[in-house]
Amino acid sequence: MKILSPSYMIAVALGLHVVVPHHGALVPLTPKEQAIKGVLLRLVRREDEAIVSRNHHQLSSVFVLPMATTALRHAEERQAFLDAWSRGRKLTLQKVHVSLRTPGITFLSPNRVQIFAVVSERYRYQYNQSRTSDEFGLGIRHDYLLTQHLGHWRIAGDDFTDPLDQDTRVSGSSANPEISSRLPGHPPLIHLSSGEAKAVMYADHYCGAAPGCQNQGHYNPRYNNFNGEGGDCTNFVSQALLAGGFQETPEWNYDRRTGDGSRAWSNARGLFDFLMRSGRATIFGKGRFAGVTQPSPQFPHGPIAAIRPGDLISYVEHGRAVHTAIVVGFDSQGVPVVDSHTSDRYHVPWDLGWDHSTYYYLWHVHYPHANTEDEHSIANPR
Repeated sequence: MKILSPSYMIAVALGLHVVVPHHGALVPLTPKEQAIKGVLLRLVRREDEAIVSRNHHQLSSVFVLPMATTALRHAEERQAFLDAWSRGRKLTLQKVHVSLRTPGITFLSPNRVQIFAVVSERYRYQYNQSRTSDEFGLGIRHDYLLTQHLGHWRIAGDDFTDPLDQDTRVSGSSANPEISSRLPGHPPLIHLSSGEAKAVMYADHYCGAAPGCQNQGHYNPRYNNFNGEGGDCTNFVSQALLAGGFQETPEWNYDRRTGDGSRAWSNARGLFDFLMRSGRATIFGKGRFAGVTQPSPQFPHGPIAAIRPGDLISYVEHGRAVHTAIVVGFDSQGVPVVDSHTSDRYHVPWDLGWDHSTYYYLWHVHYPHANTEDEHSIANPR
């Protein structure tokens, strides 16, 4: 992941429509900056709509070649992954809606502009043989380079961490989702404890730039944002666990004076080890995709079907814990959906962006005891 300047990261965390000059002051966009922001928005909308509709001609028209060969190839890989994942899950991506913020705009010349942008994508999807549509949101931070080519602005470069291609980021290979023929069929009715409900509500409130997140797309300003320092996913999950009623410990804590989290607080492997040692959560399922979806005597619909809102999923690639997400509910077919940070996610199907090499650990979290009158019912929270 590219290391972004502190001023950029402050702007991202606050979700401001601003340019951040070198001295760190926040100023409104000028008319010229507003105009180039509009240009970028049209290009990104055209790109994402082409990916969903599988229109390769429209997709390639967004980029200036050969300068943007790598960016175009990545867009084509996104398209191939989404197409394979959709077929494997027996669903259709119907539509994508795009908005963006531009915390950093730098005019390099009259014909070249560098833009740091936070892109928010809302996807609508529908399972085959279903009349109900579902939605999920992604929030992604990009470093764009735009250039004028034959009188038209085009994308010349695009550097970002792609939530639809997590394995590529780790291994350098093209992601290839596993195929599933099994769906739970309907969202379960679950009675949540007060701790589970509070953790889920916190996650939905502060999940960031993904459409559907609350707090106007802002992270919780009481915590540091580690997106420029290796990722913020576990920091966010720890915040949700704290909101769910857990107390900080000497091993698992956040220093509000320095803005630093302990390893157990902010590192995916650190939290994994802490949960194992502390007994605050129990692994009830693990394995690659087939292993956590395969029915067994203990789990007739597979371990993944036994997961609850407020539970966690650890994602391991090639022996390394690289991501942590919190389960927040289910879509219309009972598929668990998650919230997370870094590439922000809101109610995203739990396996989207991962592939055959991913090893999943499913955690049941033992939130502090709550009285039954504090329980909440949840079926399909969207």
